[in-house]
Amino acid sequence: MRGAGLLGRPAAIVLVGLLAALFAVAPAAADPNGVGVDVAMDLRDDGTLGVTTTITAPTGRAVAQRLPLDVQVEGSRIQHFTVSDVKAENGTATVADGALQVSAPGGTTKVTYTVRGTVENGPELQQFTWPIAAGYTVDLERLTATFGSPAAAPDSPLCGIGSPGERRLCSMTETDATGHVSMQQTGLPKGKAAVFTVLLPARTVKADARFTSAAPSRAAEPGTAALIALSLGTVLALAAAGFALLRRRADDAAAESAGPTADLLVPAGAAGGRAGTVAFASPDGVLPGQVGALADGRVRPSDIGATVLDLAVRGYLWIAQLPGGDYQISRRAPLDDAVSPTERAVVDAILPDGAESTTTGELAGGARPVALSGARSAARASVIERGWVRTLPRARRTALAFAVAEVGAIAALICAFVGATVLWALAVIILGLGLTVAALLLPERTVAGSRLAAGVGGMRQYLIATNVGALPPEQRAQLFERGLPYAHAFGDLRGWVGTWGGTVGAPLDWYRSAQGPVAGLTTLGAVLDGVAAQAAAGEID
Repeated sequence: MRGAGLLGRPAAIVLVGLLAALFAVAPAAADPNGVGVDVAMDLRDDGTLGVTTTITAPTGRAVAQRLPLDVQVEGSRIQHFTVSDVKAENGTATVADGALQVSAPGGTTKVTYTVRGTVENGPELQQFTWPIAAGYTVDLERLTATFGSPAAAPDSPLCGIGSPGERRLCSMTETDATGHVSMQQTGLPKGKAAVFTVLLPARTVKADARFTSAAPSRAAEPGTAALIALSLGTVLALAAAGFALLRRRADDAAAESAGPTADLLVPAGAAGGRAGTVAFASPDGVLPGQVGALADGRVRPSDIGATVLDLAVRGYLWIAQLPGGDYQISRRAPLDDAVSPTERAVVDAILPDGAESTTTGELAGGARPVALSGARSAARASVIERGWVRTLPRARRTALAFAVAEVGAIAALICAFVGATVLWALAVIILGLGLTVAALLLPERTVAGSRLAAGVGGMRQYLIATNVGALPPEQRAQLFERGLPYAHAFGDLRGWVGTWGGTVGAPLDWYRSAQGPVAGLTTLGAVLDGVAAQAAAGEID
């Protein structure tokens, strides 16, 4: 007891709950079997407690009780009781193994004993505590008790019963004019405890309660660890979802902040070319066939078409428009180290087994199988290798994260079935759900990919906004040809050819059409995209 403020009714309720929880096993309804217990308590001036317990049961109905004498109470303290002068009529009662053990064969059994250690001293009040009924092996149909002491007006008498998590008062507790307290409880399931506490004026009796510090309960350690795990899982889930949300906002902001690129034509000397001339340079060296994978992690049909056009512009393929609207695609120069794995895969798909030439009619008509799955895989692998896109696509990330939550849910069902704590499983569920939200929010692009996406957006604006007439003729031709595959990847090929086509007077060295230098280029782009889309659909089927 630490003082009047700590020994009021709230503290008593807490103490009763702790003692009741100690003796509890599982909540259950009392079985009306005719077993009754009456407890008479008399607190004497010397601090000893005289107890007379009368157990009434049907003839032949055996009743047993084991009441521990070392009881953990508030905080981490253990209160130690001492029982002596034990006598029993029609039964046996002994103190053994740290407990009062009673055996009643049926009928009426009376047990008397003396208890020490029930009263704790404090500055202004004394607190009395004793478990009046605990450790019975059968349900009690009724429980009655009385308490007498030298105090004329005991304060805050409290009788409580329950199991872990319960704080339920006895059916009736009252004090008469002489200071005697009587209690009554209708039904007490076996395994539950009924605990009585009362406050007395200071120095009413001799206080001899003994307490020791309780070592941390091993049974409580898993619960504490599980709560820590639950808290940690919640923190990690919130952190993952918060990080993904911030990355999504930063990625969106980077894409929306794109402004026209300063220039795509740089001095050739800086790009390893001949001094005094200019060279085409895309942001971070991104290829036309990587635009779709950079945008949303998917390789689009227009990426394949843009790759074919870019290879032709760079001199590796030659394209001619044939009478009737078909197009011929032929090898022009051997593929060298400047050709990426994605571009090689595209060439191998449209010109397999070293074929020198084909037509778009053959590709679209199924005369030659077009296997572009390797090209698409290589395109995605290239943006991952450059650190622009994450290794795992969103669908796979989400599936893996949700699998964590599913494992937690299954574990929770198993724990509930076997009666174990579900806190560990709940921690896994929360973590899995947090990771799922993070997987859905996290953009496909990395931080470097977000910066490049802004640069690619600026490149597109530059291609749209550049004044054709302001460029020298030699730069105009170079920008038209090198920018054409990118315009196709952006979906702007028709506008690109419409704006620049009138400036092209001489035939292009990689494309021929009887209708004019740039005639049929927009149709060519559409046909190439159609071949790629048809190949992708065939692979799905």
